[in-house]
Amino acid sequence: MYNSCLKIPQGLFYMFLLVCSYSCRNKSIQSEHESSIPPLQESVTVVHTAFSEVKNFEYFIRMNGKVHSAQEQVILTATGGILTSIMIKTGDIIRTGYVAAQFETSTLQYRLERAKLAKFNGEKEYLSQLLGYESLLKDRSKEQSEDIKQKLKISTGLSSAEQDIKEANYEISKSTIYAPFTGIITDLKVQRGQQVRPGEELFRMYDPNNLLLQVKVLETDVYLLKKGTIAEVMPIGNKSKKYSAFVSEINPYVDVNGMVEIKLKLTSRNLQTETFFPGMNCTAIIKIPMGITLIVPKEAVVMRNGKAVIFTLEKGLAKWNYVTTGKENDKDIEIKEGLKPKQKVIITNNLQLAHDAPVKENVDSDSLTESVN
Repeated sequence: MYNSCLKIPQGLFYMFLLVCSYSCRNKSIQSEHESSIPPLQESVTVVHTAFSEVKNFEYFIRMNGKVHSAQEQVILTATGGILTSIMIKTGDIIRTGYVAAQFETSTLQYRLERAKLAKFNGEKEYLSQLLGYESLLKDRSKEQSEDIKQKLKISTGLSSAEQDIKEANYEISKSTIYAPFTGIITDLKVQRGQQVRPGEELFRMYDPNNLLLQVKVLETDVYLLKKGTIAEVMPIGNKSKKYSAFVSEINPYVDVNGMVEIKLKLTSRNLQTETFFPGMNCTAIIKIPMGITLIVPKEAVVMRNGKAVIFTLEKGLAKWNYVTTGKENDKDIEIKEGLKPKQKVIITNNLQLAHDAPVKENVDSDSLTESVN
């Protein structure tokens, strides 16, 4: 009768027991190690908050532009010639009628003298011929008599001489350059003794007490403006200083870029304390009162898929709120829909937040996240 039990070699049996014992021991050690590691801690975003408020809101219209003078002129010479004297230099302030430059007039004076001599001879000849027409003029009307006299002046050369005198005097008058208004001399382009052609530019001048800042605003903002609206002007070279101005002109035309040109007049008091030059670049801000409305800090609004979102803090969680925004200024933005007054809105570390994400308020300004025990 055969033995039904399978005989296992003794060496193989001991090896099997050793492997089982080693495996059980490793599982026990691994289990103890895993039980000693604390569970993963949940990350909480540290945020700062502010309250939504209902209060007076000012809308800012910010613009850039250049300074211009309302009275500015390039002075050209009407006649050519040699400049015998220049009585101005760049930066001078001259008054209306001041003699700025003088051209040489010797040739013109000779022409004037010749014209006067021709007139003298023409008058003598005219009077002599007029005596022979006395009987003829008696039976003529006043208009006919004047016509005959005019023909005599032309035939004797008297009319031509009189015209030459007028032209000579006109050219002599143009040889002296007068200041057309009170202003500052700029861009002086000529010097004493220079030969100047007719129509050549001599210098430029402008009125420093009548300066304007020419800027452009969006067509959607222009309806908020009117003549007299107050503005603040800051030279780009010194933005720490602010000067007052007001809207003096609104151009009723929208350009291809949807912009409307306006002019801001700088006040005379400002011009006495600060030097503004034509061509100077400046920034202007117009503050428009918009009345009482619901506002939050601009930092509270983030964009998600093209929509404005504000996260509110509620019981340690960030709550997602779609909102409809209105106008904004440097600090605040108007909320038309989606939020209520006195809600706590998140204004920092809100770009990557999700709905119901755990957050903690104002723990450490230098820390963005911390672990929860």
